[in-house]
Amino acid sequence: MAAVLVAAAPLRAQAPVPRSATMVWLDAGGARVQQPTSTRRSAGSLGGGVWHARSRVALAAEGSMTLASDSVRAGQYVVRVTLLPWAVARTDVDLSATTNGGGVLGLDGNRALAGWQHLRVGPLELSAFAGVGRTTRANRPNEGRRLGGAVAWQRATPVGPLRAGAHYARGWTDDFRLMEAARFGLRAPAPAYTLADRQLDASWQHGPLWVQGSRAWRAGTGATRGTASAFHLAAAWNLKAGTSLIAQVGEQLADVVRGVPQARYTGLGMRWTPVRPATVRRDARALGDDRGGTVGITTVPDMRGDEVLVQRREGHGEVSISLLAAIGAVVEIASSSTEWKPVRAPREGDRFVYRFPLPSGTHRVAVRVNGGEWRAPRGLAVVDDDFGGKAGLIVIP
Repeated sequence: MAAVLVAAAPLRAQAPVPRSATMVWLDAGGARVQQPTSTRRSAGSLGGGVWHARSRVALAAEGSMTLASDSVRAGQYVVRVTLLPWAVARTDVDLSATTNGGGVLGLDGNRALAGWQHLRVGPLELSAFAGVGRTTRANRPNEGRRLGGAVAWQRATPVGPLRAGAHYARGWTDDFRLMEAARFGLRAPAPAYTLADRQLDASWQHGPLWVQGSRAWRAGTGATRGTASAFHLAAAWNLKAGTSLIAQVGEQLADVVRGVPQARYTGLGMRWTPVRPATVRRDARALGDDRGGTVGITTVPDMRGDEVLVQRREGHGEVSISLLAAIGAVVEIASSSTEWKPVRAPREGDRFVYRFPLPSGTHRVAVRVNGGEWRAPRGLAVVDDDFGGKAGLIVIP
């Protein structure tokens, strides 16, 4: 069974895009890959993709080709639709196909459908996942399914944005070659292998540097016997605008949905983004996206209103509140991130302007003039504050 170097770049979009935007990227990389029952192989990969967003819908299409030192070719192609029905929710749907030996899509490879539902609650993100795939090897079809959930916590720290998460999933597959190559077996006759997966991960970013690590454990349940563990370490460096260098080492567990075998790997790659909107910022956090790829894209658009500017860069936000008021007015700003402690805004020209950072999460901000009622800055969605008044909603991915 050939090892497959996965170089997909799944789309991530966490905030509504106010207008249409397009991005194009190109990837190149190499890796050393070894399955538990095979020798170490070298592999190179070339790929690219295009992403387009308009209002609350985004569409991405990408592909990659891998050539291993044993002359085995593999290709992977993904189409993802992202829906943003609310500021705190995101829905992703993937349709993917892989080929082995350069054959027809899915006929000697895999076809899979997967979906994710994400909900952000303050600094927490709750996710649910479901996927189903069909893998064909030597004219034998096999099916795999996976269900799971995750919780992630994000917070800005003095040394940079920090994210930590925990995942749990159950998997089922009748792909005996995939499981035997990973050293799993059956204690008694059964229609499928049954697996329980647990994973912990964390990532941190400081300026152009991003690092991520994870540890995963797998155990057979029911009639399935066997255990496995895996780790992943990755680092990315944004060399300059539109260019990132990515290094990674670790071991992946066999993917029952996409039919990707368990393997150890060491890789180095580069991403070039020749087409990117000015309001879309590169966010290296997404390189650790656990939805099946080694590289990711996060869209982080600026948000502008009559009295507010929100700039999202590299996992945190910078907010500017700008109000017109009389020269001697007292303009105050308060937010849920500072426990609603009012701060006076200084005057700049003909406006009162106050700038402050916000960590990842959902926040509420309110303003008032001369001790009047608290209200939402114009340009933000209006929600309730904690005191019976109104505030504006800001979501920082």
